[in-house]
Amino acid sequence: MKFTQFKKQEDVRDTLILEMMKNKVRKNHLAKELGLSYPTMLAKLDSPFSFKVSELLLLCEIVKLDINDLLIKY
Repeated sequence: MKFTQFKKQEDVRDTLILEMMKNKVRKNHLAKELGLSYPTMLAKLDSPFSFKVSELLLLCEIVKLDINDLLIKY
């Protein structure tokens, strides 16, 4: 079995922000779609490992990103 190495939290945050910019997803839209208040979404976006798995899956769907590309270091 091959060991999978995960990206650092900072790398995940940077990837999310980049994908949001590429797909023109605004932070207030993201908060609404995730069912979070704007300040809570900002805090979670700054520290992406604090997202629930269900929130992270929905976030990846919104920004059109595969969760494996987001989390796994190749």
